[in-house]
Formats: sequence, structure tokens, C-alpha cells
Amino acid sequence: MGKRPKKMMYAGGGILALGIILGQYFGLTPGINSGSGEAEKTAEPVEEESRAIMASSESEIIPVLIQPEPKQDKPLAELPLKVLDILIDDRSYLVKAASQPKDKYRPAEISEIITLAKQASGDEDGIHVRVYRTGSARVVPEDKLKEELGKSGLQTQMIDWKIHLID
Repeated sequence: MGKRPKKMMYAGGGILALGIILGQYFGLTPGINSGSGEAEKTAEPVEEESRAIMASSESEIIPVLIQPEPKQDKPLAELPLKVLDILIDDRSYLVKAASQPKDKYRPAEISEIITLAKQASGDEDGIHVRVYRTGSARVVPEDKLKEELGKSGLQTQMIDWKIHLID
């Protein structure tokens, strides 16, 4: 071996060592120093259900437990309704407010849908109603809904007919 390959070998080793050191310093090396430490092993498990918050100020040392207020589910009629989401499933209609989670859909008749659609204030784009369809949605209920929403006075640009199907 000549001098040149030995120098390159030492230079490569130095660069590799420098890379590992810098990687640890900046936290870029996966698996190194990523396990649970001593504090996690000795700490008491915290109950997830209670979610109580310990609060104290500098003036008082006595900790105070603050319990979060329980979430109350309000019916759709009591919610401030910006956009009404309608889901056509087979031959039936399901409705929810756009601000509610996906699992809050509930069955509704066409007359109730029209009433709720008129109450919707609309979002920043002027959309008052969004209509989704499942894979089993029928054409007749969709056509009937289009006709009734048109009769109710909602303009076509206030209704967002989604093209994609949802589960």
C-alpha cells in the first residue's frame, strides 16, 4: 500500500467519525439516545381518563386541580350552522353540521333538510350546503334533493355537489 490510499482511508474515517458526532449533537442519528431514560422507568403512570391539570401560581404554593368541563353534544338545530353537510346513502338522507365530526350524521327527511339549509349562514366562499354521496347512493334521491333545494330559493353557487364518493 502506498501513501495515497492510507491517507484517504484516514480521511474517510475522520469524516465518518465527525459525521457521527455531529449527527448525535443535532439529533439526526436514529436509534442512538432515543430509548426511554431513567426518569421514564421510575415515573408513576399518569391516568389518561382524568386529565386533571395541576395549577398554581407563584404567590400560592397549594396546588389546585382544575377539571375540564364535560363536552355536551348539542342537537343540530342548536348549533350555529354555517354549512350543512348532506350525505345521500342509498335512498335516504343523512345530515350534520360541517363543524361536527364525520360520525355525527343522522337521518333526516327532505323537509327538515330544506329548513336546515335555509338556516345555514354559509362559509367564506358562500357555500351553504355540501352534498356527498356513498357508493350505494341512488340517482332519484339526488335529483329530488336538487329540485327541492332549487325550489327553496338556494342558488346553485350556494350548493357544493361533491363528485367523489365517500364510505
